[in-house]
Amino acid sequence: MEILKNELLGLVKENLTKYLDSHIEFILKIGRYILESGGKNIRPLLVLSFAKLLEEEDLDDLVPLAISMEYLHTASLLHDDVVDKADTRRGKPSANTVFGNDTVVLTGDYMYANSLYLFSKYGNIEMIKVVSDAVKKMAEGQLLELKKIADFDLTEEEYFKIIDGKTAVLFAACAYVGANYSKADENLLNQAYQYGINIGRAFQIVDDILDYISTEEKLGKPVCNDLREGKITYPLITVRDLLSEEEKQYFRKLVKDINPSDKDIEKAKNIVLEKEGHKKAFQVAKDYVRKAIENLDFFPNNIYNQELRKLAEYIVEREV
Repeated sequence: MEILKNELLGLVKENLTKYLDSHIEFILKIGRYILESGGKNIRPLLVLSFAKLLEEEDLDDLVPLAISMEYLHTASLLHDDVVDKADTRRGKPSANTVFGNDTVVLTGDYMYANSLYLFSKYGNIEMIKVVSDAVKKMAEGQLLELKKIADFDLTEEEYFKIIDGKTAVLFAACAYVGANYSKADENLLNQAYQYGINIGRAFQIVDDILDYISTEEKLGKPVCNDLREGKITYPLITVRDLLSEEEKQYFRKLVKDINPSDKDIEKAKNIVLEKEGHKKAFQVAKDYVRKAIENLDFFPNNIYNQELRKLAEYIVEREV
């Protein structure tokens, strides 16, 4: 992904805090704290990549739109960390730990509002509709996840509604915005949006897998954090029917425990891994990557098409 990293990522990095545009210094301080903490910037890269894929050369008005999508993502992270009572984010103290819950929530609100303002200034009504719908679904996904905490019987359909809200719809909106900026027809807009959904689902499933098989050093937070918080994710869902009644009861009790022991978490993790839940989930993530690559078949076969294929493949190859 050298072109994405060298050409487009440089454009993102140099403009990342440019459009925060507040006279309240505290907002700028919190915004910079998380924006400059080492995120992958996949969302603005998607916006710019789909415009370049469709051979768009003038990116002047697209750059603030691309950056605004990272602001939306950042706002969701700020709110998530407050809701989850997180202590760390990307290997350093979370913003709510450093600045306090009240200011972090309000800064997140500001970043949502600022993003939509940038779309009203640089975008068009179709973009605003898709992005606003994404923000609505992000909130719905977060609320559904909260409602389903400690629900061992979370259905696969409910799981995908949650991860679409947490991750996929914003990826989809990013791809759509880039394609729309380049005046793509309806079919290409749909293919771009679906590419985003597919890589977004793959991305979140891989995140859920890494929560089981990675290390705290790589993740920047404790492993099996979802289980500790009572969240049922895909590696467990894939093996739930294979569990004995005793094991099912063990998980039901574990996810309702507000302070499970490390020993209990380790036991639960080992049950999932022994039944190869991580491998089953990984296969599903690979299937979504394959679908995303098929979405790209409808677009010009240029260097950016190849880069977006590599991006999709990277999602199931990454370690963090």
